[in-house]
Amino acid sequence: MSVNSSEPSDAGWAPIAIVLTVLVVALLLGYFFWYAPSQTVSANTPNVTVNSPAPAPSPPSTIVVPTPGPSGPPGPAGAPGPSGAPGPSGAPGPSGPSGSTGSTGTGGTAPSGSPGASGTSGSSGGG
Repeated sequence: MSVNSSEPSDAGWAPIAIVLTVLVVALLLGYFFWYAPSQTVSANTPNVTVNSPAPAPSPPSTIVVPTPGPSGPPGPAGAPGPSGAPGPSGAPGPSGPSGSTGSTGTGGTAPSGSPGASGTSGSSGGG
């Protein structure tokens, strides 16, 4: 039993595709090489010169000068610094008032002593 299908075989559509591709390429080449260049205008075109006006001078640039605002709240107290070097010694002060006079003492002689023991008198004789 043979089966006939209405689908074209692989070899049936390939020559048609090749012929259509060659035809499209030939039409594109014909347009660019034959038709398009013949459409040039041979009339002399007027020479147009465009003069643009000189640019307006730019206004001077604005310079914003900052002005100080109100002062802020005081900051916290800092740590105490190291003690400084000792300063030079000062000038001597004035002399003080003179002192009061002293009381007079009792005689300037030493107390007399008690009489000493009497000594023995020597004897003259011998013996």
